[in-house]
Amino acid sequence: MSVPAPVALVTGFLGSGKTTLLNALLRQPALRNTAVIVNEFGEIGLDHLLIETAFEDAVLLKSGCVCCTVRGDLTDTIVSLDARARSGEIPRFDRIAVETTGLADPAPIIAALMGDAQLATLVRLDRVVVTVDAVNAASQLAAHYESAKQAALADTLVLTKTDLVAPAARAAAEAQLRALNPSAPIVAALNGAVAPEILFAASIVAPREIPTVDGHDHAHDSSPDHLLRHHGISSFALTHEGPVAWPALAAWIEALAAFKGPALLRLKGLANVAGYAGPVSLNAVQHLIHPPVALARWPDTDLRTRLMLITRSLDREAVARSFAAAVAGPC
Repeated sequence: MSVPAPVALVTGFLGSGKTTLLNALLRQPALRNTAVIVNEFGEIGLDHLLIETAFEDAVLLKSGCVCCTVRGDLTDTIVSLDARARSGEIPRFDRIAVETTGLADPAPIIAALMGDAQLATLVRLDRVVVTVDAVNAASQLAAHYESAKQAALADTLVLTKTDLVAPAARAAAEAQLRALNPSAPIVAALNGAVAPEILFAASIVAPREIPTVDGHDHAHDSSPDHLLRHHGISSFALTHEGPVAWPALAAWIEALAAFKGPALLRLKGLANVAGYAGPVSLNAVQHLIHPPVALARWPDTDLRTRLMLITRSLDREAVARSFAAAVAGPC
């Protein structure tokens, strides 16, 4: 791979439809030449994709995708896949989909994909896709912190089994998800049928654009307040009019991640940085800060710096005060 391959992390609670989603997506021509890394072969229905060739610990599917299981840790698996593709042992691939177990905490996997030095030239995290079962969303999100954290860390939320619930139950599930993660779009998937750009936006269509943040305190929206209080998860937006000095903003993000990392589930947004024509895309997960990306243009006419934070038991007012102080100085 001459340029880092985009990686989509697919996670979701037990029985939420991760395998069904991947099966449907891997049949689409736009996702040919995808490497799929799963925890165990049994977790993905390879029979439905028609195995063409078996390697030592990987299989080539008739869809043109290579599928393998995690050996050791994820870094070793990706490094090995890349080496084998370069040597011609397995076909070259353009992108990677990583499927986790239903109880996995996605944060360490995101950290490896975003911060491991061995992977820096091989892969880049494109997006985190989280499947949520509409039938059991209410009980799972309330009872299991793992499920709520998965939803909070998502770039895209895929609501599955919507055909099995009444409209009111689907609306309630969507309200819960918006309360946990207001900036992630919610996409309904019937039997895994969604567009391929749900998994790999940047490599198939165009660079990912971060949704507009309206500055509203989403943590107090609608009915799922009990869910947020139960897990201590809250979401809120921080905005600033006019350009900001990058050193000050970067120092504030670094300090927040360093001192409040466990409580900072996700930070993402766009910054109006002095000296840049377009916005700077920001992304952090707990202690790890993704390298900022300067975008060519703004996605809309709102040129404010706007950040969405998803936190657990973090004092919102203190964070807002420190942010305001950091960006108040001259550019």
